[in-house]
Amino acid sequence: MTARVADAFMAWGHGTAATTQRVRAATGEGMASAMAAVVPPFTGGKLYATVDGRFSFVIVLFDLDGRLLCTLDGDAVTRLRTPAGSALAIRHLAAPGATVAAVIGAGRQGLGHLTMLRDELPEVRVHARRPEAAAQLVEQAVEQGIPAVVAGSTEAAVTGAEVVVTLTASTEPLFPAASVGDRTLICAVGSTKYDRCEIGPDVVGRCVAVVADDVTGSHSECGDLIRAEAAGTFTWDRAVELHAVVAGKATVPRAGQGPVLFETQGVALQDVATASLAWQRYRYLHPEQSPPPHDPSTAPEEEHP
Repeated sequence: MTARVADAFMAWGHGTAATTQRVRAATGEGMASAMAAVVPPFTGGKLYATVDGRFSFVIVLFDLDGRLLCTLDGDAVTRLRTPAGSALAIRHLAAPGATVAAVIGAGRQGLGHLTMLRDELPEVRVHARRPEAAAQLVEQAVEQGIPAVVAGSTEAAVTGAEVVVTLTASTEPLFPAASVGDRTLICAVGSTKYDRCEIGPDVVGRCVAVVADDVTGSHSECGDLIRAEAAGTFTWDRAVELHAVVAGKATVPRAGQGPVLFETQGVALQDVATASLAWQRYRYLHPEQSPPPHDPSTAPEEEHP
C-alpha cells in the first residue's frame, strides 16, 4: 500500500500525476465535499457527505479512456490510504534509527495507523481523551501482534517519542513544545479544517521543517498552520510539498536537528492510488469479471450539454 502511494507522490512530483484541492458545498443542513486526481493509468476521485460530524464516502475509479471501472467504499479506502501517507512521511522525514512512536487519538484512524507503525517502529504508546477508548484500541492492536501500550497522558505519550501521530478532532493544541524532542517527527492527521488545532503555534515554531501533502489546500484547511501564522511562529514560505521531497525536488532536514512537522489533510491522489491497487487485486482474483468495453459514441460531446 505504501509503495503504491509513494509511486503516486513520485509521479506527482515529476508532473506525471495531478490532484485537485478539496471543494465543499455547505448549508446549515449539510455539507458535500469532492476531490479528484489523475494517477496514470487511472483517474477518479472521492465524493462525500458530512452530517453532524459523520462522513459517508464513495470513491469512483476510471481508466484513461474514461471507462468506469468500479466504485468503492470510501471509508475503507481512507482508513488505508491515510496511514500509507504517514508511513511515507516517516520514511523520508523521521530521525534515523527512530524506535518509539506515540499515537494520540483512538478513533477511526487509530488501528490503521497502529498497523502501519508496526512495520516502521517497534514501540508504540497510545493515549486518547477517553481512557477506555485507548485501552480498547491497544487491546485490538496487541491481538494483532502490534506492540502497543496505553500512556496515561498526552505528555507521557509524547515525551521521548520519535514519531508522534495525532488523530483527533481537537480545536486546541494537544501538547506543549517542551514535550517535543529534537528527534521528533510529528504526523498531524486530524487538523483537516481551519478551526481545528492539534499542534500549537509554539510547537510549529520549534520545527526545523514543515512539510504538507498539499500546501495550497493547507492555506484554507490546516488549522494548525493557519493558527501558527496568525501567532507569528510560521510563514507559508516555510512549507514544503511532500511530493517534492519524495521526488527529490526539495531537500528538508530529517528530525534530529530539531523536530519536523508533517501536516496532512489527505489528497485525492492517495485515494485514486489506493483504489487502483484494490481494483487490480480484485481483477487478479476475479479475472472472469471485466468492465464493459468503452464506447466513446455514448459519451456527451460537451461537459455541460
